[in-house]
This record gives sequence, C-alpha cells and structure tokens, in this order.
Amino acid sequence: MDKIIKTSKTIRAILKVLFWVVAVVSVVILAAILVALFMKGGTALDGGFSITLGNYSLLLNQEYSSQQLTSLHFMTFANVALFGTLSCYIIRVLLNVFEPMSQGKPFSTTISVALKKLAYAILIMGIINLVLQIATNLIFYNVFDIPSLFNADRVESCSISIVSDGSFIIWFFILRLVGHIFKYGETLQQLSDETL
Repeated sequence: MDKIIKTSKTIRAILKVLFWVVAVVSVVILAAILVALFMKGGTALDGGFSITLGNYSLLLNQEYSSQQLTSLHFMTFANVALFGTLSCYIIRVLLNVFEPMSQGKPFSTTISVALKKLAYAILIMGIINLVLQIATNLIFYNVFDIPSLFNADRVESCSISIVSDGSFIIWFFILRLVGHIFKYGETLQQLSDETL
C-alpha cells in the first residue's frame, strides 16, 4: 500500500506541474495568435512557405498578407483554446483520480466517477480534433489555393483526405471498462467495511 501512496503522490505532483505548464503555454500561444490576428497590413508570410506532399516539399514564393491568413489564425486559435482547455480539464480529472489513491483509498467512490468523466473528455477531444482537422484542412486548401500549384494540363483534380485513427474511441471504451472495474471494487470495499 505504501508503494501505491508514494507513486500516487509523485504522479499528482507531476500532474500539478504539467497542469500549469499546459495552462501557461496555451495562454502564451493564444496571446501570440491574438496579436497576429489584430496586426493590420504588412506581410505575414514573406514567401518561403512550405507544403509537404508525401516525400515532396513545395516551397511557395507568394507573399501572404495577414488578412489572407486570418481564417488560419482563427482555426489555430480555436485549436489551441479547445485543446488547452480540454487538456487542463483532463489533467484535473487525473488529479481527482490519484487524490484518494495518495491517501491510501484506491477504491474511493470518486475514482469511478472521475474515470467516467475522463472517458467522455477523451471522446469529446477526439471528435473535436477530427472536426477541427477537417475545417483546418479546408481553410488551408482555400487560402493557399492548392490546385493552382499544379500544372492544369497534367493534374486533373486535387482533393483532401482526412485520416483519423479512431483510437480515442478505443480509449473511451477502455476507460469506461476500467471505471466499471473500479465501481465493482468500490462495492466490494463497501461490503467489506460493512462486514467488519
């Protein structure tokens, strides 16, 4: 039991530091994006923008103004804001999971509830990631006018394919299963306490 308590306390300390690192980095990045969004005029990208297609990299020589890149800045802002917030929430839920463990109560009633919240947070994060990936790629496709990069005589069409591994769905079910296991452990612990 001492090993569980020590390990849980160590993990909680690491998670507390990680929470603040994620929060501070997210705020700094969001502030930088806001500065870029409200910067008027000038050239945001002075050529030299690179697009990777498989093993090939295309170096664009066109200049892009901050107005042309506004939609990309908004999508980046949305990505950072949502993932920063959800990451902080997930870390807080993990802190709630390890708190009773660090007190020597591995089958506290709060753990199964926290695991359920964690499962749904990961599912939501995966779905939001997929939606934002689609939106970002569509905006990227339009801002940089990807079809115009190719010779129209040789390339008939240009399309986007979005690939998601769906691992967030697997993690959702794994965490729900672990939550049910902890719920069963809580029931056994409660029966044991009542017997004594």
